[in-house]
Amino acid sequence: MTDWNGINPDFNFVGMENFLGLMDNMRFQAAFKNTLLYAVGLTLGQAIFGLLFALLLHGGFKGQSFFRSVFFSPQIMSLLAIGYIWAYIYDPTTGSLNTILNSLGLSGMAKNWLGDLDLALWSVIAVSIWQGAGWCMLIFLANLQSVPKDLYEAASIDGAGTFKQFLNVTFPLLGPAITITLVTGMINGLKAFDLIMSMTKGGPGYATESISTVMYDTAFTRNLFGEAQAMGMIMFIVIFIITIIQLTALRKREVDV
Repeated sequence: MTDWNGINPDFNFVGMENFLGLMDNMRFQAAFKNTLLYAVGLTLGQAIFGLLFALLLHGGFKGQSFFRSVFFSPQIMSLLAIGYIWAYIYDPTTGSLNTILNSLGLSGMAKNWLGDLDLALWSVIAVSIWQGAGWCMLIFLANLQSVPKDLYEAASIDGAGTFKQFLNVTFPLLGPAITITLVTGMINGLKAFDLIMSMTKGGPGYATESISTVMYDTAFTRNLFGEAQAMGMIMFIVIFIITIIQLTALRKREVDV
């Protein structure tokens, strides 16, 4: 609630001016929308792929441990490193993605992945899903191993096939894993910073800016620390409200099951 610039020890109290100013800040509004879209896309994407990987790797087939390690390996890499690697892969002229598409005769699918206003954010979301799906896989695998085998045997005796066993036995008992992956995924998505900064720096235009990237630029480039802190408070409130809603709904589902 001040106009502190981060350097001068003198500052003035401005009340709610910083918060009210954000209501007319088109850049912040675009970043707020991008952040919500990024968080939802990341959360759902990594949960779905994590569950699919867990179901595929839940068993005793040969090479299972190897594939688990492969799928989990992006999780232990630095987000900055991942961002720089994928920025090179997405490069429209020298990137391997367009090179592969052209070599397969699919040049029509080659795009300027990080330079297109309509594709840039989705391209970053795809990388974040690739990076986080392995962690969700691990959570789902741990939950799958706790499901009693007697339930599957009983369902099989009753004539339930694989799909019905999943719907009626497996999925209802995955409540704890679903709660963890959805809540943590949403929190991480709403705090998005590293991947966006290393891949696009918020561009093109405001297409991939998040609340965190705008907050960083406002504080350390424009020296408007009071305004940046107001953005941080709004981000905290949004994360807090969404987390409470998620925990309430998902824990109620666990109890109902």
